[in-house]
Amino acid sequence: MIATGDTLVIGIDVGSTTVKCTVLDPATLTIRWSRYRRHDTRQAQALAQMLEAAEAEFPGLMQGMGQAFITGSGAGPLAEAVGARFVQEVNAVTLAVEYLHPEVRSVVELGGQDAKIILFQDDPAGGARRVITSMNDKCASGTGATIDKCLLKTGLSRAALTELRFDPERLHPVAAKCGVF
Repeated sequence: MIATGDTLVIGIDVGSTTVKCTVLDPATLTIRWSRYRRHDTRQAQALAQMLEAAEAEFPGLMQGMGQAFITGSGAGPLAEAVGARFVQEVNAVTLAVEYLHPEVRSVVELGGQDAKIILFQDDPAGGARRVITSMNDKCASGTGATIDKCLLKTGLSRAALTELRFDPERLHPVAAKCGVF
Protein backbone atom coordinates (compact mmCIF):
# COMPACT_ATOMS: atom_id res chain seq x y z
CA MET A 1 0.00 0.00 0.00
CA ILE A 2 1.14 3.54 -0.73
CA ALA A 3 1.80 5.73 2.27
CA THR A 4 0.05 9.11 2.29
CA GLY A 5 2.01 11.65 0.30
CA ASP A 6 3.94 9.09 -1.72
CA THR A 7 3.85 9.54 -5.48
CA LEU A 8 4.46 6.78 -7.97
CA VAL A 9 4.90 7.06 -11.71
CA ILE A 10 2.64 4.99 -13.96
CA GLY A 11 4.00 4.26 -17.42
CA ILE A 12 1.50 2.97 -19.96
CA ASP A 13 2.13 1.80 -23.53
CA VAL A 14 -0.92 1.07 -25.66
CA GLY A 15 0.41 -0.43 -28.87
CA SER A 16 -1.16 -1.96 -31.92
CA THR A 17 -1.13 -5.45 -30.40
CA THR A 18 -0.37 -5.15 -26.67
CA VAL A 19 -0.86 -3.02 -23.57
CA LYS A 20 1.95 -2.60 -21.06
CA CYS A 21 1.78 -0.88 -17.68
CA THR A 22 4.49 -0.27 -15.10
CA VAL A 23 4.32 1.38 -11.68
CA LEU A 24 7.64 2.91 -10.75
CA ASP A 25 8.99 4.47 -7.56
CA PRO A 26 10.64 7.63 -8.96
CA ALA A 27 12.88 8.07 -5.91
CA THR A 28 14.57 4.68 -6.28
CA LEU A 29 13.69 3.84 -9.92
CA THR A 30 12.36 0.54 -8.60
CA ILE A 31 9.64 -1.16 -10.61
CA ARG A 32 6.92 -1.87 -8.07
CA TRP A 33 4.43 -3.53 -10.43
CA SER A 34 4.18 -4.31 -14.15
CA ARG A 35 1.92 -6.14 -16.57
CA TYR A 36 2.02 -7.00 -20.28
CA ARG A 37 -0.85 -8.43 -22.29
CA ARG A 38 -2.26 -8.67 -25.77
CA HIS A 39 -5.39 -6.59 -26.18
CA ASP A 40 -6.89 -8.49 -29.14
CA THR A 41 -8.11 -5.16 -30.65
CA ARG A 42 -9.80 -4.15 -27.36
CA GLN A 43 -7.29 -1.54 -26.25
CA ALA A 44 -9.52 0.46 -23.90
CA GLN A 45 -10.93 -2.63 -22.20
CA ALA A 46 -7.48 -4.18 -21.71
CA LEU A 47 -6.10 -0.92 -20.32
CA ALA A 48 -9.05 -0.49 -17.95
CA GLN A 49 -8.55 -4.02 -16.59
CA MET A 50 -4.84 -3.42 -16.18
CA LEU A 51 -5.37 -0.13 -14.33
CA GLU A 52 -7.96 -1.78 -12.08
CA ALA A 53 -5.35 -4.40 -11.18
CA ALA A 54 -2.78 -1.68 -10.46
CA GLU A 55 -5.32 0.22 -8.36
CA ALA A 56 -6.07 -2.96 -6.38
CA GLU A 57 -2.37 -3.30 -5.62
CA PHE A 58 -1.89 0.41 -4.86
CA PRO A 59 -5.16 1.94 -3.56
CA GLY A 60 -5.42 5.59 -4.56
CA LEU A 61 -3.00 5.20 -7.45
CA MET A 62 -5.35 6.54 -10.10
CA GLN A 63 -6.91 9.16 -7.81
CA GLY A 64 -3.92 11.46 -7.59
CA MET A 65 -1.42 9.22 -5.81
CA GLY A 66 0.32 8.52 -9.08
CA GLN A 67 1.56 10.55 -12.00
CA ALA A 68 0.63 8.78 -15.25
CA PHE A 69 2.23 8.93 -18.69
CA ILE A 70 0.91 7.12 -21.74
CA THR A 71 2.49 6.34 -25.09
CA GLY A 72 1.95 4.10 -28.09
CA SER A 73 -0.07 4.06 -31.28
CA GLY A 74 -3.35 3.59 -29.40
CA ALA A 75 -2.64 5.99 -26.55
CA GLY A 76 -3.91 9.29 -27.93
CA PRO A 77 -7.65 8.68 -27.53
CA LEU A 78 -7.18 7.08 -24.08
CA ALA A 79 -4.87 9.62 -22.42
CA GLU A 80 -7.52 12.02 -21.16
CA ALA A 81 -9.88 9.23 -20.10
CA VAL A 82 -7.27 7.73 -17.75
CA GLY A 83 -5.80 11.06 -16.63
CA ALA A 84 -2.42 10.43 -18.23
CA ARG A 85 -0.10 12.76 -20.09
CA PHE A 86 0.53 11.62 -23.68
CA VAL A 87 4.17 11.29 -24.77
CA GLN A 88 5.00 10.27 -28.35
CA GLU A 89 6.66 6.84 -28.22
CA VAL A 90 9.98 7.72 -29.89
CA ASN A 91 10.33 10.63 -27.47
CA ALA A 92 9.46 8.38 -24.53
CA VAL A 93 12.13 5.83 -25.48
CA THR A 94 14.70 8.57 -26.15
CA LEU A 95 14.12 10.23 -22.77
CA ALA A 96 14.28 6.91 -20.91
CA VAL A 97 17.49 5.80 -22.62
CA GLU A 98 19.19 9.17 -22.11
CA TYR A 99 18.32 9.08 -18.40
CA LEU A 100 18.84 5.39 -17.57
CA HIS A 101 21.52 4.36 -20.08
CA PRO A 102 23.47 7.39 -21.35
CA GLU A 103 26.20 5.07 -22.68
CA VAL A 104 23.85 3.59 -25.32
CA ARG A 105 24.63 4.56 -28.93
CA SER A 106 21.56 3.15 -30.70
CA VAL A 107 18.12 1.69 -30.05
CA VAL A 108 16.00 -0.43 -32.37
CA GLU A 109 12.44 -0.90 -31.15
CA LEU A 110 10.10 -3.26 -32.98
CA GLY A 111 6.46 -2.58 -32.33
CA GLY A 112 3.42 -4.52 -33.40
CA GLN A 113 3.18 -2.73 -36.75
CA ASP A 114 6.15 -0.37 -36.97
CA ALA A 115 9.86 -0.14 -36.28
CA LYS A 116 11.83 2.70 -34.75
CA ILE A 117 15.55 3.44 -34.66
CA ILE A 118 17.19 6.04 -32.44
CA LEU A 119 20.85 6.98 -32.86
CA PHE A 120 22.80 8.94 -30.25
CA GLN A 121 25.87 10.79 -31.56
CA ASP A 122 28.25 12.88 -29.49
CA ASP A 123 29.77 15.93 -31.15
CA PRO A 124 33.53 15.58 -30.57
CA ALA A 125 34.09 19.33 -30.94
CA GLY A 126 31.40 20.68 -28.64
CA GLY A 127 30.43 17.60 -26.66
CA ALA A 128 26.73 18.04 -27.36
CA ARG A 129 24.70 14.90 -27.93
CA ARG A 130 22.69 14.68 -31.12
CA VAL A 131 19.68 12.40 -31.42
CA ILE A 132 18.65 11.07 -34.82
CA THR A 133 15.32 9.25 -35.00
CA SER A 134 13.54 7.36 -37.72
CA MET A 135 10.26 5.49 -37.71
CA ASN A 136 9.08 3.02 -40.34
CA ASP A 137 5.31 2.85 -40.20
CA LYS A 138 4.81 2.17 -43.91
CA CYS A 139 5.80 -1.50 -43.88
CA ALA A 140 5.20 -3.97 -41.07
CA SER A 141 7.85 -6.49 -42.13
CA GLY A 142 9.82 -7.74 -39.17
CA THR A 143 7.41 -6.33 -36.60
CA GLY A 144 5.23 -8.13 -34.09
CA ALA A 145 2.24 -8.35 -36.45
CA THR A 146 4.36 -10.06 -39.11
CA ILE A 147 5.84 -12.45 -36.57
CA ASP A 148 2.30 -13.33 -35.41
CA LYS A 149 1.25 -14.08 -39.01
CA CYS A 150 4.33 -16.26 -39.54
CA LEU A 151 3.45 -18.19 -36.38
CA LEU A 152 -0.07 -18.79 -37.69
CA LYS A 153 1.22 -20.02 -41.05
CA THR A 154 3.79 -22.35 -39.50
CA GLY A 155 1.59 -23.55 -36.64
CA LEU A 156 4.29 -22.59 -34.14
CA SER A 157 3.11 -21.38 -30.73
CA ARG A 158 4.40 -18.18 -29.11
CA ALA A 159 5.90 -20.30 -26.34
CA ALA A 160 7.77 -22.45 -28.87
CA LEU A 161 9.07 -19.32 -30.61
CA THR A 162 10.80 -18.19 -27.42
CA GLU A 163 12.73 -21.47 -27.37
CA LEU A 164 14.12 -21.07 -30.91
CA ARG A 165 17.79 -20.19 -31.20
CA PHE A 166 19.62 -18.51 -34.07
CA ASP A 167 21.97 -20.80 -35.99
CA PRO A 168 24.72 -18.68 -37.58
CA GLU A 169 25.97 -21.68 -39.58
CA ARG A 170 22.73 -22.05 -41.54
CA LEU A 171 22.02 -19.19 -43.95
CA HIS A 172 18.87 -18.86 -46.02
CA PRO A 173 19.18 -16.89 -49.25
CA VAL A 174 16.50 -14.25 -49.71
CA ALA A 175 15.73 -13.19 -53.29
CA ALA A 176 13.58 -10.14 -52.65
CA LYS A 177 14.00 -6.66 -51.25
CA CYS A 178 11.32 -7.09 -48.62
CA GLY A 179 12.47 -8.66 -45.34
CA VAL A 180 9.25 -10.68 -45.06
CA PHE A 181 10.01 -12.68 -48.19
